Amino acid sequence: MTSVGDRVLLVVGGVSIFEVLDIAGDTATVQSVADVPGRYPFPARVSALVPANSEPDKGGTD
Repeated sequence: MTSVGDRVLLVVGGVSIFEVLDIAGDTATVQSVADVPGRYPFPARVSALVPANSEPDKGGTD
């Protein structure tokens, strides 16, 4: 289950990490965690979001 504040990917195998800012029904408002030019919040389907920490081989140090 996705919650506000979670860090997510938009697709399985995605590279960019986004933070969930708000959830309304089946739509979440997400924004990149990277501070990059053009960064802005946008809607994404909650059912498509993938927890960022569930991706294997992303260079984590477990």
